[in-house]
Amino acid sequence: MITFLQLDVWKKGCSFMRVSSNTLLILSLFTVLNADTVDADLAGFDDTPVIEVEKETTEDVMDGFDDAVDSTDDTSSASDEMMSGFEDEVPGAVEEEKTDLIPGLTGKITEQIAFSWNNDEPHDNFTSVKSSLLLDYDHKFENGVRVKVNAKAYYDAIYSMKGREKFTSQELDELESEVELFDAYVEGKITDNFDYKVGRQVVVWGRSDTIRVTDILNPLDNRRPGMTDIEDLRLPVTMAKFDYFIGDWRITPIAVLEQRFSKNPPYGGDFNPVHVPAPSNEEYHDVTYALSIGAEYSGWDINFYAAQTRDDAGYIDLTDTDKRVQHDKVKMVGTALNILSGSWLFKTEVAYFDGLKYTTTGDDEFSRTDALVGVEYNGIADTLMSYDIVSRQIHDYDGRLLAEFNPLDKHHYQHAFRVSSDFLNATLTANYLISLYGEKLDEGGFQRAWLKYELADGINANVGVVDYIGGSVLFDAFKDNDMVFADISYNF
Repeated sequence: MITFLQLDVWKKGCSFMRVSSNTLLILSLFTVLNADTVDADLAGFDDTPVIEVEKETTEDVMDGFDDAVDSTDDTSSASDEMMSGFEDEVPGAVEEEKTDLIPGLTGKITEQIAFSWNNDEPHDNFTSVKSSLLLDYDHKFENGVRVKVNAKAYYDAIYSMKGREKFTSQELDELESEVELFDAYVEGKITDNFDYKVGRQVVVWGRSDTIRVTDILNPLDNRRPGMTDIEDLRLPVTMAKFDYFIGDWRITPIAVLEQRFSKNPPYGGDFNPVHVPAPSNEEYHDVTYALSIGAEYSGWDINFYAAQTRDDAGYIDLTDTDKRVQHDKVKMVGTALNILSGSWLFKTEVAYFDGLKYTTTGDDEFSRTDALVGVEYNGIADTLMSYDIVSRQIHDYDGRLLAEFNPLDKHHYQHAFRVSSDFLNATLTANYLISLYGEKLDEGGFQRAWLKYELADGINANVGVVDYIGGSVLFDAFKDNDMVFADISYNF
């Protein structure tokens, strides 16, 4: 009898207990570190991927857990009668229910500083004192339809602190402040094996975490190269994406409804060596198309890609009086294969592009083949290491391409090595990434080392150093921009 009394008191007492939490955030971080110098190609700072994979497996896994013990048996009823009167509120006890102002709304506040030792004025010493706010709304309705919207705003106080008159209007427009809508989409099921996702979104092709080969559908934010992983660099694009599942295969047709291009360092910025304002992009309002077909099996997966998209890099038509950057349509076909063997993951990507144009070659069109091989190893506890190398070959090469602002050889190579290790029960993560260009690793690049630490629930700190390495016309222009950076963020 005592056992039943104890059990029922515990069960009924639990209904009165709720946890409420108020979190105070003190944002402060001071860093003064030193570093050498290095950077990478403005169109290839593929630091690390963002991967979005969504599977509804919870209901299947939990099948059978609905068969709970029947609470209406005689013993329970008797116990309820004996416990009558114990449900009166205990003096001083307050039952609180957590209520969100807007259910499904979360966010992140970030304060970041960056310090450069060797850069020239006005970009020397402290180069950024940025405050950022990210708001994210995610809601799934009872009918399975999901709505996700997020937006980001930031303000960099360094320009007011140093005097706005020292900077170009283009740099102020691009880097002083910004408010932008990022993801904004609706997704759901048409049938059991036919899904849709419509709106601004990121679609990741390929497997490499550092170098982009088949991953061409989303442009990048390269305005501060080398400081951020690729998962935070991809810019969402409005698309209509459909997934049709047949056995182990997935067929994904995509209509790209918005034509966006990568954001590059502005004129006057510390990463733009050009001494004249950059031309603006030509605007396009057409629809382009892409298709992905892939399958996942035990130990390996394969994907095939095809797309007709507008070339992100673009070219300038020297006969055009407006001198806008043109982004003609190019065709791409490619594939990606991944094989898992024990602690090793072997990956390869190949992409063939046709219809490329360059500023120095007029109306002539070129094709290019990009091929990547890579390996990942996780056989060391809490540690992941990877190495990727890509070769980009321009077919029917023309010597005039050496006159491009960033000279183009017939063969172009990029290497990337990454290591990441967790410590202190995964509250501290140490990371290192180096990306170098050239067959002999002698054509510039960058390296970055950083630590991420979970200070408390929802509060994270990040501190690191970026070293930009010279070796080519482009990288020599900002090899002295090496910097230390630190940020602290609060998730709510």
